[in-house]
Amino acid sequence: MKMRKKISLMLVAFMASFSAVAYAGTTINQSELPKAATAFLSKYFPGDNIRKAEKDQGRRGMEYEVDLASGAEIDFMSDGNWKEVKAAKGKAVPSAIVPSAIAKYVDSNFSGLFITEIARKRGGYEVELSNGTELKLTEDAKPMPAREGGRNGGPRGNR
Repeated sequence: MKMRKKISLMLVAFMASFSAVAYAGTTINQSELPKAATAFLSKYFPGDNIRKAEKDQGRRGMEYEVDLASGAEIDFMSDGNWKEVKAAKGKAVPSAIVPSAIAKYVDSNFSGLFITEIARKRGGYEVELSNGTELKLTEDAKPMPAREGGRNGGPRGNR
């Protein structure tokens, strides 16, 4: 009976490690990134070298993840448009990528804070502020409607 248990545990461990490898991204060269992604990096992160670039099969096609030497991380969709941008520690995301209504909303309602992370989500954006507050907003800075089984789009954290 003990032998069967050991074999079962070994099989579970093997399957877990295999699935982790199967779903890990594949390291790529900068030249393998979509043109729109390289243009984005040149425009918004000039002079910041790529530390690591990976591609991975996502739900809607190939996705790319880029880690920069500064500590910034950018995820791109298959067409090369950004999906999520995390600024380097203590820095803000490039202001030009933040919809103007959202930038104004943050300036008006969270004085002295800045956006450290922004992600495109269905129906709008999810942003994280420098104090850890997370907001889910439409492009015109209205709270995103609650999705079935989800939460509303108001501020999260510090509750």
